Amino acid sequence: MRVLEKNKQKMYYSLQTAELPVYETDDEGNIIYIEVDGEKIPVETGEHELGYSMPTEFFGNIALNSGNSIVVAYGIDTSSYDAILVTEKNYIPIDETSLIWFQSSVGYKDTDQTIVDKNTADYRVLSVQPSLNEVQYLLGKLTK
Repeated sequence: MRVLEKNKQKMYYSLQTAELPVYETDDEGNIIYIEVDGEKIPVETGEHELGYSMPTEFFGNIALNSGNSIVVAYGIDTSSYDAILVTEKNYIPIDETSLIWFQSSVGYKDTDQTIVDKNTADYRVLSVQPSLNEVQYLLGKLTK
């Protein structure tokens, strides 16, 4: 089975990267900076969190799960998933740690737009189910 071009929708994915430091923020959520030798440096809290790569645009077929019936694909009960994304095999390199933006805009934690705000993503990939010509990604909705 192939994915029809007219059924594809624009989305973004982000891959999990190394741990990043957590920065102190003000009441509005902006990162606090100090100036050292004329250079602005963000103030670290000493904690770390998982970081994500810059989001990459892609096109895929997404079907939102109504939750009213149980559908079994590849022996997995998909009634607990919120959406299923279908793409051609080897089209995108996402795995169970990746994030997907479908209806929301990508958000950033800093004004330079270099630190992705993972809380703005719509879905996280819960399972990857490959077949001969396509891959189904079972997605879980992120609560905001």
